[in-house]
Amino acid sequence: MPKANLRLHVAFEFEIAAPETLLEGDHAALCHRFSEILGPLVLQGMPKITGNQLAKANARLVGHHFHFDAANLSMPVIARADLIAAAPHLTDEELDRLARQAAARKPAGGELRRHLRRHALALVNEYRLVPCQVEGQLKSGGTLKDITLGATLNLTNGSVMVDEADRQHHLQQGEGAVTLVAAGGAVRLRGNCEGYTLSGPVIGVPIDDIAGARDDLIKLWQSRP
Repeated sequence: MPKANLRLHVAFEFEIAAPETLLEGDHAALCHRFSEILGPLVLQGMPKITGNQLAKANARLVGHHFHFDAANLSMPVIARADLIAAAPHLTDEELDRLARQAAARKPAGGELRRHLRRHALALVNEYRLVPCQVEGQLKSGGTLKDITLGATLNLTNGSVMVDEADRQHHLQQGEGAVTLVAAGGAVRLRGNCEGYTLSGPVIGVPIDDIAGARDDLIKLWQSRP
């Protein structure tokens, strides 16, 4: 089989007036339904037709792949601010997926945040860590002393893991007792120090605060080695 030396991309976007019976279900069900409708002729037939046409120019189709998506335009729109507030750990593309998946059964009022959060964690529940520093205070000789610890912030749940070299330090406890600094100082978040374990200080940052700095933090996570 000859080796490919050219990539051809052909894209169409169709706007369809579909009956309600075809729009039932979530995003995955919608995609599956339309892939079945189009599959035998369009998704399978286009490579064959393309190969036949290319053969007229003495070119040969040696491989192909396709991306299939469908969006229910009658779904209620979910504001981007609501998506970020519930899931600041998601990338832009993942937020779009969350909006499509969660819109099918969008609740009203205060249930929306929990609804989005549940769908977001089902979509991505891995640790997404970014480097940071923890600024706090510890007692030294009866007085308080400022100290900075190396750490990582988990964007998914707001937990903070102090670097092994700094885990012996016992910071002052309390809500807002520490400050997390990330992205070269562009991000500063108030954190809570709730106690200590063998793994070091137990520190957390509210998801709402992470959401407020989401763009910088996601950019930092995406730039990791």
